[in-house]
This record gives sequence, C-alpha cells and structure tokens, in this order.
Amino acid sequence: MTLSRPVIAIPPAYNENGDLETESTKKYLKFLQDRGAYCVMTTAGTSQFNLLDTDEIHELNQCATSSFQHQKIVGIPQLATSQSIKFAKRALQYMDENTDVMALYPDRFYGKEVVCDYVKRIADTIGKPIYLHTQKMRHGSKGHDWNYNSDMINSLYADNFLCGIKEEHPNLQAAYGFIRGLNKDIDVIVAGGSMRRYQFLESAGANSFLAGIGNLLPILENMFFNAKKEERVTILDVEASFFDFCLKNGWHKSLRECLKLAKLTCFHNRQPWPETDSETVTKLTNVFDETLKRIKYEK
Repeated sequence: MTLSRPVIAIPPAYNENGDLETESTKKYLKFLQDRGAYCVMTTAGTSQFNLLDTDEIHELNQCATSSFQHQKIVGIPQLATSQSIKFAKRALQYMDENTDVMALYPDRFYGKEVVCDYVKRIADTIGKPIYLHTQKMRHGSKGHDWNYNSDMINSLYADNFLCGIKEEHPNLQAAYGFIRGLNKDIDVIVAGGSMRRYQFLESAGANSFLAGIGNLLPILENMFFNAKKEERVTILDVEASFFDFCLKNGWHKSLRECLKLAKLTCFHNRQPWPETDSETVTKLTNVFDETLKRIKYEK
C-alpha cells in the first residue's frame, strides 16, 4: 500500500567561495525531521545536479541518508548506463534500509526498450525496485517532446524494477490520464504546483507530492493531508498567496532565498546561479513573514 506524504527536495548549500558544504544541510535535515517531515529527496532540479560533479552529488546524497532517519530517495544524475551503474554501486555504500534511489534517463527518446533497459540495469545493481523521474524527453527521431506513458511504467512495475515515480508531465490534464492508468500500488509523487497540483491529481491515483512551501513549513503540508475538504481550501489559499510572488521570481530561486532568510541553509550560491536583488529580497521577506503570521493564526 502506497504512503501519502509530502516529499521534500533538498537543495545544495555552498560556502562563500562556491564550494559545496553540508553542515548547514545537516542542520536543515534535522529541522525538517523535528517538524514532522517523513521523506526527503535529492533530485536534478532542486538539488542542482547540473551544477555539481558526481563526487559532490554523492556527498549530498550521503548527507541526506546519514542525517535523516525516515525515508530518503537519492537521485542518480543523467549519466551513461555504465556510469549510472558505477554511481549506483557507490551509493550502496551509504544507503540504509530506508533509502531508495531514483534514476533520470539521459538525453533523447529512441524507444521504450532502451529506457526500460536503463532502468532495469540500475535496479539490478541496487538489488531492489527503484524510482524513476518521468521528466519529458525530446523525441530523437520525430523532433517533438515525448512523455512517459502508463503502460511503460506499469510494465516496469510488474517486472519488479520500479516502485514509484516522480511525475512531471507538462500538461496537467494529460497528467491526470497518465496517473489514472497506473497500477494503484505505484508510489506516485507529483510535482509542479505542490498541494494545488496534488489536489487535482489525487482522484486519478496520486498519493504524494513534491513539497513546495513545506520546504520551509512542513507542518502546513502535513496538515493538508489530514484536513477536511473545507480546511484544505484555507491551506491552499495560504500556499497560493505564497506562490503568487515566488513563482514570478522563479520557484527554485525564491526557495533558496527564503531558506536563507529563515537562517536554515543556502546562504551562498554557485555561479552561474543568479543572485537576488535587494528589492526582491524585501518582497520575499514580506511574503514569508505574512505566511508565517497566517500559519500561526490558522493553527
């Protein structure tokens, strides 16, 4: 039976020289755990795999596995099959019984057999079913975008190579159909809109979502899962007010700045990540402070 919970993606932290540091990340993971977070994840976008080398991704993954007691899902970056297997073997050295891995197929789509083989070989290396980041790909021969379909995911699940997915369909209505066609025992973690997206996709079979405001206020998203319908409306309004400005500024950029404002982590960035101007910081501060006041009031 799948578990319903927010899944919190962990951003990397850097020192003033732009080098990866994990001390603030360890404190941040403790902050999340102490406030009821059940599952954390490292993933290509929030965890900035494109700005880290493989050794650094392992360092971030190991920090997550050793500093958080509950479920961890650690990502494998987009690598060649042989390098992904090598990465998975190294990950086994720091994985505990509460750790799973998530693969992200590299580059373009040239047929489901190639993608399935990639997943199967990583799962064989890990020795148990894995998660798959179902991000859209460019179709190698037709030129348009290609999105994962439920038949392919169900086949991987039936063969015991897959336990769950991080859903990331660019079309919300199509995402509904995709999730509705999945085996109901697959762990479906939806992204791109957090509670609002989950609210729509829950009836299709989604059971979890990638956290948004929960990166800062885990209690709010935990409340959402336990809330009655009318209470959910209020919680979604808090999220919407917070997102209105954060999404305009760019979610990942806003998240890093808010974590810094909250004195949790992400005190510095690594180039070419853009710095946030003082006017935007002031607006983010006001938005975050107002959200905190509303949470205190709602509680």
